[in-house]
Amino acid sequence: MSTLITIPMKNLSECKTRLADSLGIKARSDLARLLYVRTLEFISPLAHKNGFDVAVVTRSPEAVSIAKTFEIQIISEPISGTLSDAVKLASQWACANGYERLCVIPADLVAPNKEEMIKFLKSKAIVTICPSVDQGTNALMLSPPNAIDFHYGSRSALAHFNAAKIAGLKPVLMPLESLSFDLDHSDSLSRAYSVVPEIRKVCK
Repeated sequence: MSTLITIPMKNLSECKTRLADSLGIKARSDLARLLYVRTLEFISPLAHKNGFDVAVVTRSPEAVSIAKTFEIQIISEPISGTLSDAVKLASQWACANGYERLCVIPADLVAPNKEEMIKFLKSKAIVTICPSVDQGTNALMLSPPNAIDFHYGSRSALAHFNAAKIAGLKPVLMPLESLSFDLDHSDSLSRAYSVVPEIRKVCK
């Protein structure tokens, strides 16, 4: 079954605004760049080895430039929009290009585990959701790519679960520890520093 893994990425200057009480603009931008590069370094070889394709959906010239060094497909956002808008665009692109499944992962996972990611990618469910620690959606798998509408935001894991139920589907929640750890709140910084020491360096 053909699968597209898509990674939405905003302009670096727009990332990590919820860390503004702990980090300045440059530190937040540097952190976003570091996590984005680490995500591409993690997902690109894994996808290649397992027969999946990867695309970054973005309007950021810097994000495009970085993705091209990994020879990753670019889905260009024509205008500024929400995360849901970006993922919808990726969903439409996946359908138009014949993909049977769409996997959406964020560009800011701190330390994803290969075995857990492969377990997620091998899900047979029509809708599979990996919630974050605050009940956001840290990984989403859909078959077909447009199986549900997208509802990213506060407690989006529940919103996506309910959207699937309303559509008459049987969604699966798949909590996975390494995929649940993103870096959206200041109280997560200490843990991130201990897991990935390089994060501390860029946040100084």
